[in-house]
Amino acid sequence: MKSKKHGKIFGLISAVFWAGIVVSISNENCFGAPYKLAPGDTVEVSIGGLPDQRSRGQIQIDGTIALPGVGTVEVAGLTPSEMQNRIETLLQSRILRHRLADGRDQTFVIKPGDVIASVVEYRPIYVSGDVLTPGQQAYRASMTVRQAVAVAGGFSLLRSRGHPGAVDPADLLRDYDSLATEYVKEYFHVVRINAELDGRDTFDQSVPNDVSLPAVVVDSVVRAEAESLKTSQADFRTETRFLREAVEQTDAQFAKLQQQHEGEEKGVQADEEELQRVQKLLGSGLLTSPRVTENRRALLLSSTRSLQTSVEMMRLQRQRHDLRRQIERVASQRTINLLKEQKDSNVRLADLRVRMLALSQKLQPVGGTGTLPVGTSKLYPEVTVVRKLGQRWDRIAASVDFDVEPGDVIEVALRPSATVTKLSN
Repeated sequence: MKSKKHGKIFGLISAVFWAGIVVSISNENCFGAPYKLAPGDTVEVSIGGLPDQRSRGQIQIDGTIALPGVGTVEVAGLTPSEMQNRIETLLQSRILRHRLADGRDQTFVIKPGDVIASVVEYRPIYVSGDVLTPGQQAYRASMTVRQAVAVAGGFSLLRSRGHPGAVDPADLLRDYDSLATEYVKEYFHVVRINAELDGRDTFDQSVPNDVSLPAVVVDSVVRAEAESLKTSQADFRTETRFLREAVEQTDAQFAKLQQQHEGEEKGVQADEEELQRVQKLLGSGLLTSPRVTENRRALLLSSTRSLQTSVEMMRLQRQRHDLRRQIERVASQRTINLLKEQKDSNVRLADLRVRMLALSQKLQPVGGTGTLPVGTSKLYPEVTVVRKLGQRWDRIAASVDFDVEPGDVIEVALRPSATVTKLSN
């Protein structure tokens, strides 16, 4: 008997102890002020030592809960401790019958401290605006705006994935990576063209700061452009060297012909002088006419050779001019082609940059890995908590670390940094 009595006393003390803890936790609930029960909260009432005497119900819209054997009890507007006291008063001194494990019935009189009343589930909160999955959420103790937004999928300009016409962030990220790859290709293409225009064999291989791609992708693009630069420069230099060598060969041939022409001119002059001398002797009767004829033939032959050499010299001069002009034309045409290619690439770069910027603004709020191009304005959350205080609803400007309460409506709007005032909790 003594043991049973001590057991009952210990059970009563335990019930009072745990009831005190439950009431204390429910009463504070990290709100800074005693929490007031409201319709939508779920409460549980149990009798210490009687596990089968447990009742759970949601506070109805009229502020009441239904208790077996008692009826409806108005609890809305009470703190958890006040609810505990009210239900304890209603159940005090009531006689309950409890069936023991051996089948015997035991009479149990409810005494102070036997009743445990607690909030087991708070009414939900609601998140709307620029989050991925807006809607209702279960409230958890010490919940902040940041945690509620995290449960809602994070900040997003896309609204819900299931919303008609919405685009999956994975698709946006894939499109961004594709655009970023094309952007890097065009970027290094322009860098390579600039190196060609400057006559350099290498170019700056630094990755632009406004994109983020795997190193293996960038390395492959850089290697391709480096090989292209090497090949293009080698081809241009080979063609230019070939033309310059042709010019040098032409100059050497011209020099030889010029020297030959000078000798032939001297021969022609000598033949003319000899013909004049022979003609004088023929007039004096000292020579016969065949000798004059031979000298005339010699003068004609030497004059013909000199004329042919002059013609060949003129041809070589024209060929040398054409070769030099061809060298200039090859360089000019190459420069024209490179400048046109550079202009087209710059236009494509500008187009890719605009498209990447648009995708980055969509990806940033949903945690995308795309880096915002230079000049992009950051977006920051503007948070408003709508809370019912008494009979009115108040709008509270809040930060992401603001503590929410059951029933709060969290409105999120992503704004450019210039338009958002950063708040502290």
